[in-house]
Amino acid sequence: MRLLCWIGMMLLFMLQISCATKSVTPVRTVELPADDAFIDGEYIQWWYWNGILTSENGLRFGFQMVFFSIQPNLMMAHASLTDITNKTFQYETVTRLMIPKRTVKSFNLTAGSVKPMTAEGGAGVDRLTADVGDFSYDLSLKASKPPLVHYAGRAHEYEIGGYTYYYSRPKMEVDGYIVVEGVELKVTGEAWFDRQFGDLEEIIDTGWQWFSIRLSDNTHMALFYFEEPKAARETLLVKYDAENNIKNYTSDEFDLKVLSSWESDETGCKYPITWQLEVENRMLTIVPYLKDQEVRPKAGARLTPTYWEGAAMVSGEAVDGEAYVELHGFCESSVD
Repeated sequence: MRLLCWIGMMLLFMLQISCATKSVTPVRTVELPADDAFIDGEYIQWWYWNGILTSENGLRFGFQMVFFSIQPNLMMAHASLTDITNKTFQYETVTRLMIPKRTVKSFNLTAGSVKPMTAEGGAGVDRLTADVGDFSYDLSLKASKPPLVHYAGRAHEYEIGGYTYYYSRPKMEVDGYIVVEGVELKVTGEAWFDRQFGDLEEIIDTGWQWFSIRLSDNTHMALFYFEEPKAARETLLVKYDAENNIKNYTSDEFDLKVLSSWESDETGCKYPITWQLEVENRMLTIVPYLKDQEVRPKAGARLTPTYWEGAAMVSGEAVDGEAYVELHGFCESSVD
């Protein structure tokens, strides 16, 4: 997925030590599963998953994993786990000077040694493993809905500069295991996958609110909401219904209201924390399962931005559901 306002400074540093240059906007369209693989020549790219899981004994968890690759040779991985039942949140971050393995029509991503994170797969069949704080997980994912390809599969040129290719697999069935205090729990659930690549430096230097929403009627929605005037026209809302129909909404065709905010005791960053989304005849309220789902820099990964990424519940008159929310750009400085 989206985040990383710190990348601007980091890219400047990397340009000073490398002759790497940005590519011009290519003339091509998304090709699947070929574009699941690491793509040489794309300035910035990421592979992102989130999901909500239930164990056989009724415990509920939210998970998130993301791998970033930045030219010429920087790679980062973040993983988090929200224990929805017991109201705890843990995460790990890794930063390394390396590039992903070159594969065909698939990805093979790994980062970390003491607490490794791995993601292998492609074509909508993935496996994720991570050690996250007191937890670990080993999850198998399989897409059960066709991919959602944004911008008709073409390079979308941002008005503020740069471009992106962007696609999602909004519905991936999950089964696997989470280990809690040495006890292995079988879990099942549903996940969302996002893939972006391109010249993303300008857009990731802009704050956003991003939502992946899964409703009980098998409708999935993606919302990239930009508040800064320079990027307001880049706001994107997409509905992907149970019959696989896709509808895009312009910013004047829906309304997102922040109902309340939360300030982190650790960082002082202030985030929107509950929302009301009105689109067509639906009014949806989005509330996180846990307020403190903030990711902060750790020793050995000081380039990690400070951001909020967490599991949430969705309620409405005719439907309910669940969501994952990412909040980026709500700190005066995202690098400690």
